[in-house]
Amino acid sequence: MAEVRKGNGPLEGLIMRRLGGSRHRVNTVRADLPLRAAHHRTTAIIGAGLAGLTAAAILAERGFSVTVFEKNAYIGGKVGSWQARLADGFETRIDHGFHGFFRQYYNLRRMLDRFGAGSRLVPVEDYLISTREHGRFSFRDTARTPVLNMLSLWRSGLYRLVDLLSNRESRHLLEFLRYDSERTFAEYDDVSFQDYADGIGLPAPMRMMFNTFSRSFFAEPRLMSTAEVIRSFHYYFLSNDLGLLFDYLDGDYEEALLAPARAYLQRLGVRILTSRAVQGIERAGTGFRVGGIDRDSIVVAADAGSARQIVKGSPFIAEEDPATFDRVQHLASSQGYAVLRLWLDRPGGVGLPTFFSTDRVELLDSVTFQHRIDGGSSAWARENGGSVLELHSYALPIGMRDETRIRDALVKEMEQILPELRDAAILHEHLQVRGDFTAFHTGMHRHRPGVATRIPGLFFAGDWVESGLPAMLMEAACTSAILAANGLLSREGLQEEPVFSVPKKGLFA
Repeated sequence: MAEVRKGNGPLEGLIMRRLGGSRHRVNTVRADLPLRAAHHRTTAIIGAGLAGLTAAAILAERGFSVTVFEKNAYIGGKVGSWQARLADGFETRIDHGFHGFFRQYYNLRRMLDRFGAGSRLVPVEDYLISTREHGRFSFRDTARTPVLNMLSLWRSGLYRLVDLLSNRESRHLLEFLRYDSERTFAEYDDVSFQDYADGIGLPAPMRMMFNTFSRSFFAEPRLMSTAEVIRSFHYYFLSNDLGLLFDYLDGDYEEALLAPARAYLQRLGVRILTSRAVQGIERAGTGFRVGGIDRDSIVVAADAGSARQIVKGSPFIAEEDPATFDRVQHLASSQGYAVLRLWLDRPGGVGLPTFFSTDRVELLDSVTFQHRIDGGSSAWARENGGSVLELHSYALPIGMRDETRIRDALVKEMEQILPELRDAAILHEHLQVRGDFTAFHTGMHRHRPGVATRIPGLFFAGDWVESGLPAMLMEAACTSAILAANGLLSREGLQEEPVFSVPKKGLFA
C-alpha cells in the first residue's frame, strides 16, 4: 500500500507515481485478529537502544511481560545520555553525538510520537557541507523530487554537466537510480566506494559530497561498500520527495527522548535492568534463560559487536541454527569514531546551521553548535558569553587511538573552518573514542543475519540486521525491531504492527 502525494507539476507527479509514492506500507495488518495475547507470554529484550525500546514498547502494549537487559548504566544506546564529571571537576551530561532525524524515518518517528518525544523535533536550518577547497554547498534549496534533485545539484557547483557528458563512464551513476537490493549488492558490495569513484572518474566536488556521505556511515571510502552507498543514496535522496533536510531533538537526549520513553515503558509494566550485561543465552525447555530469568522468547537488540559475543556465548544457537550462528560471527563494528565537546569562551558560527558537515583534512567530519540544542549547554553559553561545540570524526583511520593526537587534530581543523574561534580559550573539554557502530564495509552484506531465525522465539533487531528494506541507521534499527515484534505477534495469532518504508526499488530498477 502506497501513499502518493501530489507533485508540484506534471513531471514531479509522474516521477512520484512511478515510485508509487514516498511512503509504502509493507505488511498486511489483519484487523480481524486480536490485539492482545490471550495467554501470559514473557519475552526478554537484550539491549535498550532504539531497537530494544521499540520492541519492548510494542510487545508490552500487546500484553507481553517484558524484561529489558542493558549493559550500560543508561538506556538509549547510540542516543544514550549520561552524567559525567570531567577531569577539571566540571559536571555535565554527555552523549554519543548529534543525530539527524530524517523525514522518511517513518517508523522511528511514529515511535517518538508514542513516547511523547515527537513534539521535540525541530528542523535543521540547512544541510550544509563546508569545505576549504570548494567553498560551501547548501542543499536547502535543492529540488525534492527524485531525478530533479540530482539535476539541481549542478546549481550548487557539485558538478558540471559538460564534465559528465564528456565522460562515458559517468553513465554508471545511473546505478543510483536503479537500486534493487539483490542485484545492487550482488554487483557492488565487493567494490569499495573509493575504487568505484576512481573507475568512473567522479568529478572532485561530487566525489567530496559522496565521501562526506560515506563517512556518515562510519567508514572511509576505501572501506565502504559501494552497494551500501547506492542504497543510502536511494533511501535518503532518490526514493522520496521529502528532501535532504532533517530534524533534531531540541534538548538533551535524556530529557527530550529517554525520560519520556522510560516513563511510557514503565507504565506498560516493562522491567528495565541497567548495568546488566548479557554474556549468553541458555535453553530452558522450549524457551530461554537469560540473566537467570526464564522467558518464552528473546529479541537480541544489542549493538553488532555485543550481538556477536552474545551469540558466541550461546552454544544452542550453533546447534539449532548453524547458518545464523555463522552469519552473526561475521558481524563487525565500525573502524572507530571520536566525539570532542568543547566549552569555549566566545561565540562562533554566526550564519551557520546548528549542524554542518565538512570535507575533513584529517579527522573532522562535522560540527554541532550544542548550545543551540540542549538547555544545559545554552545556559552555560549565556552565563559565560561563549559557545559549546561538538566535533565529530565518524571514521578514524584504522588503528588510530592516540587520544591526544585525535583531540589536537580535531581542534586544529575546527580552527581552520571556524577562524573566529582560532584564539578561543577552551574552558572545558570531553573526548570519547569509541568503536561500537556497525561496519558497512565491502563484502559484509551477504553475511548479515535476518530478523527471524530458525529457532522459534529467537529474533534479532538492530541496524546490522538485513530486513529486506532500504532503511538505514536509526530507522533500520527501529524497523527491524517492529519486524521482530511482529514475528512474535504473528506467532501468537495477533494483529501485526504496521511497517512503513520508502520504495524498495529505484526509479529505473
